[in-house]
Amino acid sequence: AERIAQRLSDKKTEGDETVELKSHLLSIGISNPVTRETHGTGTSYHKSLGSELAHMLQGPLKEAGGVMSVSEVYCRYNRARGIQLVSPEDVVNACKTLNVQNHGMELKKFSSGILVVEGQHFQQIMDALLTTIRDNTCCTAFSLSNLMALPLLLAKERLAAAEEHGLIL
Repeated sequence: AERIAQRLSDKKTEGDETVELKSHLLSIGISNPVTRETHGTGTSYHKSLGSELAHMLQGPLKEAGGVMSVSEVYCRYNRARGIQLVSPEDVVNACKTLNVQNHGMELKKFSSGILVVEGQHFQQIMDALLTTIRDNTCCTAFSLSNLMALPLLLAKERLAAAEEHGLIL
């Protein structure tokens, strides 16, 4: 991304498309992606990917209400990386390092088997859930999904977690 941005600035043509492309390159986030060539293999590679992933996910995770499915993380991460794509297995392994490296997020596996990256603010998530239930007298995963703009499976898991912690009956 940095090389493309540099080439565009060298051309001296500042048409609308060039300006737009430059802004996209600067906004996608990952200009020098972690690769096996630059960071080795195994644990050090996954820790470096985890750090890069955590930095990239700060905004999207907040926008998603503090929880994102690993499949969505995988898609967003690879979209931001451009051509230096990472395998699903490497993304999962990188997500496993998030909590250990104190990035304020962690990989969680729900009882249904779904893997999510969750910000470490469980109480805020539960407070938002309880407020939504109270304000709308909803109690189904489907209605919660619509009200909170969550995937249905994630809404179901949040309800199960609230029930498991004794917050709802």
